[in-house]
Amino acid sequence: MDTTTAFDEGHLASGDGHMIWYAQYGRPDGIPLFWLHGGPGSGSSLRHLQLLPLSRYRVVLADQRGCGRSLPAGSVERNDTAHLVDDISRLRAHLRLGRIVLGGGSWGAALALAYAAQHAATLRALVLRAPFLAGGQEVEAFFQPPDSGSNEHWKEFAALAPASERRRLLPWLAQRLASAGREERARIARGWRRYEQQREGGGAAPEVAVDDALIARYRVQSHYLLHGCFIGREATLAAARGLRDVPAAILHGAGDLVCPADNARMLRRCLPGSRLRIVNGAGHDPFHPGMATALAQALDCFDRRGSFTDWGRGHD
Repeated sequence: MDTTTAFDEGHLASGDGHMIWYAQYGRPDGIPLFWLHGGPGSGSSLRHLQLLPLSRYRVVLADQRGCGRSLPAGSVERNDTAHLVDDISRLRAHLRLGRIVLGGGSWGAALALAYAAQHAATLRALVLRAPFLAGGQEVEAFFQPPDSGSNEHWKEFAALAPASERRRLLPWLAQRLASAGREERARIARGWRRYEQQREGGGAAPEVAVDDALIARYRVQSHYLLHGCFIGREATLAAARGLRDVPAAILHGAGDLVCPADNARMLRRCLPGSRLRIVNGAGHDPFHPGMATALAQALDCFDRRGSFTDWGRGHD
């Protein structure tokens, strides 16, 4: 059986103008694993299938509103966290998944918690990699890092904007991505992606190819970040505190420069049923060998035990 080819793929109408792309992979009678992409705005990457045990899980990927193969591309109308939560719920029912393992990295982890806060009874477990907590400090650290005066990568990124706008970089980028001509939007998308890669990898980044999907990605991302991802840090942590009976695996790179590892430690304290693994040598990259191994071991443990009891740490 070829588990890397979708056995089901399509678009589901949201009822308010969006068409949500989804696809299913792996074992049709396996444990349902709904994997949420990050960003916000990134869209699903089929490369993530390399990290997931397709021989034992029924993996669902979906592109969030305005992202990837969902339509209309780049749309920020009726596009916020509450709508995304509704889309997950609608897709779960449409695909008749029953109770699911819900997982995701970075923004995907925050969205998983937002969904869990409203639909905990539909969950078997949570898998949260490099969780982003939608806090203002995290966003500020990306767009206005404390070392900006000596940070060459940030200086290159900030140079996308006029000097007078570099201390309010996010609002300027969001406004230009929403209203500028394609050439300027492409220039911004290229610079943003390059800076993101430098922070993820901690060094030089390859040349970035720009297409309409990348421009749409950063239009959606700037829209979410400008509005605190429509949830914010306190609501994200409150969602975690309410999940007393949901097993959760949390994994985070010790050297993550995008989302600090303290996010994972804080979530561990908020989620009574969680286990934590800090991966030494890893950053934000989900494909780092240590991170990929930790994720595979967590999902293997859940497949065998129905919990994460034999995986990770039960305390800080």
